[in-house]
Amino acid sequence: MLTQLPGTDDLIALSIEGGLDKADVERAMALLDAALERGGKVHLFVEVKGFTGMPLDAWLADLGHGFRYLTRLKQFGRVAIVSDQNWIRATSRLESMLLPFVTYQVYMPEQRDHALAWAKGEVPEPTPPVLTITGPEPDGILTFEVDGRITSEAVEAFAAHIAGLALADRSLRVLARIRRYDGFDPALLVDPRTLDLKLSLLSHVARYALVGGPDWMGRLATRANPLLKMELRHFPEGQDSAARTWLREGVAPV
Repeated sequence: MLTQLPGTDDLIALSIEGGLDKADVERAMALLDAALERGGKVHLFVEVKGFTGMPLDAWLADLGHGFRYLTRLKQFGRVAIVSDQNWIRATSRLESMLLPFVTYQVYMPEQRDHALAWAKGEVPEPTPPVLTITGPEPDGILTFEVDGRITSEAVEAFAAHIAGLALADRSLRVLARIRRYDGFDPALLVDPRTLDLKLSLLSHVARYALVGGPDWMGRLATRANPLLKMELRHFPEGQDSAARTWLREGVAPV
């Protein structure tokens, strides 16, 4: 089923849930045609939930319209695709790679609000911050939160924050909160700055609390703790308070 969401003259916002028929495809293309005829950039926000497919006549209609748009790709602006299905997100990324002049931004359902705001032009960055940092607080706790894929830019921002701290005489306690972890850029494995950052940070850390994240992170923390100079402990998601209590124990105030 196709539902048109509130948009603007240059933004088409659609929600797709379940299957689509030919009438849905024709309706969506009519909206796109009207926006393109106005002559400016056209931005798209498409939310796909539980897509179950289309009959043959709908696919043929989609392909027919799609070929017509190949000559107007430069008119497409911000394109945001939100889906709860991995294959939809993967297909959207592939299509984005194949089409010149058009770049899709693909989002998980929990990123919907940011995706819509970006498609509207209300926020400048296509993705919300992957890494947010606060502190150190008066009790010496430095908190950072991971929400997504760790990029080189995120690591550089973290390094800049650490570099701005007077760490020589400080014993930090770190609270790492994992909201969502989508892996990291492979380039980080061979970036010497990443290793320098780790060594610089860890040399000043007394305790490190890891909250949430995939199960393997908890197992890794348990196995790594005896090998580290600092104390490392994993806490299940939502146990920030317990993690903070543990971080404050047995460490002299800063």
